[in-house]
Amino acid sequence: MLDNAQQRQLLFHGLVILFLGLLAGIGFSVAATGPVDAPSYGRWRFAHMEGLLNGLLVIAIAGGWPVIQRGGRLLVAARWALILGCYANIVGPILNALLVPKRLIVPETALEALIVYGFYIPGTLPILAVPVFIYAVLANRRAP
Repeated sequence: MLDNAQQRQLLFHGLVILFLGLLAGIGFSVAATGPVDAPSYGRWRFAHMEGLLNGLLVIAIAGGWPVIQRGGRLLVAARWALILGCYANIVGPILNALLVPKRLIVPETALEALIVYGFYIPGTLPILAVPVFIYAVLANRRAP
């Protein structure tokens, strides 16, 4: 895949994730019409912010992609880890806000376990991807 195609792919996914975060803002707005200490308020705020911040992260990486991209399997894996992890970071909180009447830390039901282990845990993948991008930027700075 060419540089430009990878950058477009990152931008596309970042915009989709950002859009999902904006949609979660509708739930946040509805929850905000009730008491601020209502459990749904915090769950929808979390989903909204996760979508916005993760979408912006992917868009920012897309913007810097020409400086990051040099090829290699590690960068391919990091790019996909970023995309998949950021999707998990928005889908999990939306499912939590829609289907589970509490914040999830320790799952007690099968649905809660699916959300925690299927989305929240994979949502940590960007923590592994971003250092790879940082290293690539530094390595590209030293390259002729």
